[in-house]
Amino acid sequence: MESKDILFDVVNTLSSPVILLEVNNPDYSVLYANEEMQKLLQSDISKETEVNAEVESLEETQREDLSEVKEGEKQKELELTDEFLTLMSSYKNESNGNNLTLYDVEIFGKIYNINFTKNSNRLFIIFAEINIEKLFENITFHDLSGACNAIVVVLDGQGKVVDVNECFLNFVGMKKEDALSKGFFETFIPGDIEVLNHYLQELMTSDSPHQQFVTPMKNNDNEIHRINWQVSKVVKQNQSFIIAVGSDISKFVEQNAILKKQLQSIKVGFDYFPFAVAYMNAKGEFIKMNTSFMKMFRIKDENQKIKFDQIPALKKSIGFEKMNEHVKLIKEMSYKIDHAVKGKTVKLKVNIKMLSGKQKDSKFYILVAQKVTG
Repeated sequence: MESKDILFDVVNTLSSPVILLEVNNPDYSVLYANEEMQKLLQSDISKETEVNAEVESLEETQREDLSEVKEGEKQKELELTDEFLTLMSSYKNESNGNNLTLYDVEIFGKIYNINFTKNSNRLFIIFAEINIEKLFENITFHDLSGACNAIVVVLDGQGKVVDVNECFLNFVGMKKEDALSKGFFETFIPGDIEVLNHYLQELMTSDSPHQQFVTPMKNNDNEIHRINWQVSKVVKQNQSFIIAVGSDISKFVEQNAILKKQLQSIKVGFDYFPFAVAYMNAKGEFIKMNTSFMKMFRIKDENQKIKFDQIPALKKSIGFEKMNEHVKLIKEMSYKIDHAVKGKTVKLKVNIKMLSGKQKDSKFYILVAQKVTG
């Protein structure tokens, strides 16, 4: 048997589906399909066997010509399915050269990486089936440039780990082969397993593909961190998977807890404090005022949304932006300002203290004002 016959037999019996198309825009005609592709296109396999047997019985000088004729007759019976034509539309939209590979394509009830090679008006296509355990290898979360920007984990419908990125492995202190197939909740998330598994089932059956939630998670030192998860559900090969991208918010939660504790200690006796007191957020808006403050600056409604610069005396003598810049350095500023009360000008001492964590949103001001003489 000559090399061309050997090559034909190898390609024809290849486990990967192969097809050769003639491109006649906007149509395609089948020039050749190997056995696996014929099965997928639901062709009459018995005719291929008959043709091959007949070709083998011919003299070598006649074999090639008759093979082409018979193959042509056989391939006329092959028709491209609607599913295949949809694939060709994707190829047209993405192709900008002679070679293209489409990854993780769901077609014929399986998932393939599909390579297209064009030569003149002929298009050679080979389908490489992807095993379910390698399904997520092409997802870009494996290329985070060495920086742990996010923890990423992929779960199957039973909550087993299917894939993870390096950040996850570094966080939990495990090798990838040890993490795969483990129950995610049982291994990494401290809490009531029944409740967590019930929540997993809700995620799997929900119509919404994107959700968000916060859970504790143990690191490699068995310390508990708070992880904020952005969750997406994907369906591949009729199986549902959860892709969860997590960020560690433990420090942010801790900073807010300290700030809340500081505020709680200040709130005791707030309304009975002898001076005018108000709390102000990072945008310069007063969020709580005691009775003395409202009376001093003639604010009628405690629920009124009023900003620092909307009080004339504070804007004229201090100004929020200027104060905001200065207070960053020493955390507390003190001013003496003039304030008009019933047609008379009185002196006020205004102390402003800033409480903040490292997060910008946790910045908070306490303003205390009192009348002074001289």
